[in-house]
Amino acid sequence: MIAKPLSGIPGFDLSAARRILVVKLDEAGDLVLATPFLRSLRASAPRASITLAVRPALAELALRCPGVDGVVLPLVKSDGRGLDFRGATPEALARFMADFRAGFDLTVVPRYDLDRQGAATLVAASRARVSLGYSERVTPWKAEGNAGFDRAYTHVLEASPGTHEVEHNLALLRYLGGRTDGAGRDAVALALTGEDRAAAARLAAGVPAGRRLVAVAPGTASPRRNYPPAQLAAVIRRLCDGLDADVLLLGTAEEAAATAAVAGALPGRVHDLTGRTTLPEAAAVIERAALLLAMDSGPAHLAAAVGTPVAVFCCHPVGGNPAFIHAPERFRPWTRRALVLRPAAPVAPCRDYCRDADAHCIAGIQPEQAAAAILDFFAALPP
Repeated sequence: MIAKPLSGIPGFDLSAARRILVVKLDEAGDLVLATPFLRSLRASAPRASITLAVRPALAELALRCPGVDGVVLPLVKSDGRGLDFRGATPEALARFMADFRAGFDLTVVPRYDLDRQGAATLVAASRARVSLGYSERVTPWKAEGNAGFDRAYTHVLEASPGTHEVEHNLALLRYLGGRTDGAGRDAVALALTGEDRAAAARLAAGVPAGRRLVAVAPGTASPRRNYPPAQLAAVIRRLCDGLDADVLLLGTAEEAAATAAVAGALPGRVHDLTGRTTLPEAAAVIERAALLLAMDSGPAHLAAAVGTPVAVFCCHPVGGNPAFIHAPERFRPWTRRALVLRPAAPVAPCRDYCRDADAHCIAGIQPEQAAAAILDFFAALPP
């Protein structure tokens, strides 16, 4: 049965829960945005064994998330029928299997939007006494792409559009009767290790002593969200001159073309770490920087989690649909120390959001104006 009222779940006491599964099968930035939820869930269910299920690519990052007892990695079986599980650690898999056999008290999916990775399948397979997520009806594209998914849950939550993903996650916790105090604007966090920071120090060893560092993450998996490399290089050149800084260039091997364009425009001032960091190591590199310049992607959220100011290029135009998947109203870094750079207006034929597959509306952000805004933003930061 699906519960519609927002008055909680009769007979369910989150504080007494002993076995909880959190399903988070999306991207790195989404995982970082879930850290206030995870911390608050731990405070609300202090006696529970909490297992976090993520995609294999995020295993190391998930191990740095607060409030989690174990991390598992669901894998589709080779015959396509059912799921196998790997543990991020041997202990995590053993804990998950013991909790599965005993029966989960709760399975929850802290994701508002379209389920592309099979979270509902895992929810149904978990056989939890209570399973909670957002309804397939909360966005038009979810209603189309996830039709029938509500049947995987015992309870679904409706929510108004246009609020941030962190707030959507915390609304689930409030519906469960949980605590959400201490989840303010700077509440995203990762517990980096000494090994992460030592790796970052080795990677930055070529930077002259005392030189200010600007970290740059120039790519995303979605071309429409990538500020054109030549324009980005012009912004970075102005920043390096204005801040007397060197650049730590971050990215995956797939983003090598964008990083090469930036590196070529600033000879001698760029330290190219493309393809050389894990996600936790990238976070530790960003932690060493005075500023991160990034696209609307995971590194921007890593900066918020480690306390580094961040300037983000976003393809979503000013005045665009605040409920859309690229809207900063929903996905901007959850920190007071973030600047979001957006096109002043959509570029035809786009209207309420950028509809092009490639960089389009985002190219309307002028480099000189962007650089001036970033320098003003940096100068206004508290010491």
